[in-house]
Amino acid sequence: MTDATHDPDRPCGSGCTRCGLHAAPPDVPVLRGWRLTVSALGVFLLPLVLAVAGAVVVGGEGGRQFLGALAGLAVGLAGGVLIGRCVSRSAKGAA
Repeated sequence: MTDATHDPDRPCGSGCTRCGLHAAPPDVPVLRGWRLTVSALGVFLLPLVLAVAGAVVVGGEGGRQFLGALAGLAVGLAGGVLIGRCVSRSAKGAA
């Protein structure tokens, strides 16, 4: 069941016993709207864009391009983690 307003104490008729497992703990912020969009872009798209940019900036032969792509990917992953943490903190403050 995907209904966020479902009461786990009231049976829904699906017959599963996992109602308590689908809910996030109360201290975990739920990302919605622009926070979800920014977090997803930071975690998934930023590393790919920076990997391509790293390969293009370094240029040259295949080996150098590969190292540039790896460096860009590493920077993108670190940036994605930072963006995710900042968005998560702002979600905690907004909750």
